[in-house]
Amino acid sequence: MDINQRSKEFAQYVKATDEFKNMNKCKLELERNRNLKKQLDSYINKKNNIYSNYRMEDASKKISQLNRDYHSFFNLPIVANYMQATRDFNNMMEKLYKSIEKELLK
Repeated sequence: MDINQRSKEFAQYVKATDEFKNMNKCKLELERNRNLKKQLDSYINKKNNIYSNYRMEDASKKISQLNRDYHSFFNLPIVANYMQATRDFNNMMEKLYKSIEKELLK
């Protein structure tokens, strides 16, 4: 079996995890609320713009202010659930990458 087939199988395993399923469920819930989705997109665009246009120390200050501006937004249950589910999925993937790296270095 070639690596492309294995990668497709691997992707299916990842899709079957609770972390992936929960993240997708939360994402769909967030996307159903167009106003919240627009606010999240706006936050992401502003954050990316800051990282693109400022030096790291200046960007850090601006991101802190942006996060303060969006504090109440991130405390909304739909948004908080989505952010937590995304963190959980990313943590799972980080552990997976570390596990793969460990196996490669044996």
